[in-house]
Amino acid sequence: MIFDNPVFRSWYTDTVDIYRTETVMDGNISRQERRKINKVSVPCRIYKPEKGGPNMTGTAARERSLEKMACDLAVDIQAGDELIIIRGGTLGYVNKAERYFAGNPVSYYDPVGGALTGLQHKEIGLLMDNLIGR
Repeated sequence: MIFDNPVFRSWYTDTVDIYRTETVMDGNISRQERRKINKVSVPCRIYKPEKGGPNMTGTAARERSLEKMACDLAVDIQAGDELIIIRGGTLGYVNKAERYFAGNPVSYYDPVGGALTGLQHKEIGLLMDNLIGR
């Protein structure tokens, strides 16, 4: 929807792949498995970065950050989904993928059905909490 407005056509500079935990039956046993739910990478934009420095503990170093992501209203993202994001992905950059987990998505609607600005979007809070290693 944001693509309808030519001023914001290139707003989504990043791409995201969405993985969701699903129950899979293996005979009489059920198990949890993460599956990719999107066929092609979804355009998105990371903004409001709050990157912290590494946190050192006695056994490992870890990085943690809280950020926000915007994407189209039609994107199927749920709280707890694993998100693999490539910054600059829609611009053709091949950067290192960053792994996040999604918070509860919040939909923002244009008060006149998207006809005025075309700025309708979905906002998702992101959590990165990874061990730093080789």
